[in-house]
Amino acid sequence: MKRKRVARYYAEALFYAAQKWGQEEEVGENLASAKNMLEEYTEFQRILADRLIPPEEKERALKALLPRVLSREKEEVITAIAPEYQRLLDEAKDMEAVEVEVAAPLSSAQEIELKERLSRLIGKEVRLEVKVEPKILGGLVIRWGDRVVDASIKKKLELLGAHLKTASHPVN
Repeated sequence: MKRKRVARYYAEALFYAAQKWGQEEEVGENLASAKNMLEEYTEFQRILADRLIPPEEKERALKALLPRVLSREKEEVITAIAPEYQRLLDEAKDMEAVEVEVAAPLSSAQEIELKERLSRLIGKEVRLEVKVEPKILGGLVIRWGDRVVDASIKKKLELLGAHLKTASHPVN
C-alpha cells in the first residue's frame, strides 16, 4: 500500500509538470516505455532490488531510464509510477481503461468493434488493453475500475462442473 501511495505522489507530480509543459502524452509514453524496459530486463530489476548497490551506482547504471526518480528508499516505485500516471492521463481525457483477456489474439476489426461496444456500454471513450490468456479457453474476461465480467469458457465450465456436483449429491 505504501509503495502505491508513493507511486501516486510521483505520478501526480510528473503528470502536473508534463501538463504544464503540454507534454502529457509524450511523458506517459516515455514512462510506459521505461516501465516495460524495467520489467523485461531482469538485470535492471536486480540492480533496483539490490540493497547493497549504492544509489549513486544505480543512477549511473539506469541513467537512460529515470534518474531523477531514483533514491535510497524508493527505487522499487519506478514501475509503479507508469500505471498511476496513465490513470491520471485517462482521467484528464475522460477515458476509461478496460483490460480484456482473450484466449487468442483479436483481429484489428474485432478489437475496433469491441472497443466501440465497450465505449457505448461504459459511456466513455475506452483505452483498451488486450491480453492473450489461452487458459481461459474462449470467450473473454473484461475488467474496468472495480468491475469484472467473466464470460470465459473456463468460467462457464467451472460453473457447470459445480452445478453437476451439487445435482449428483442431493441434500437429504
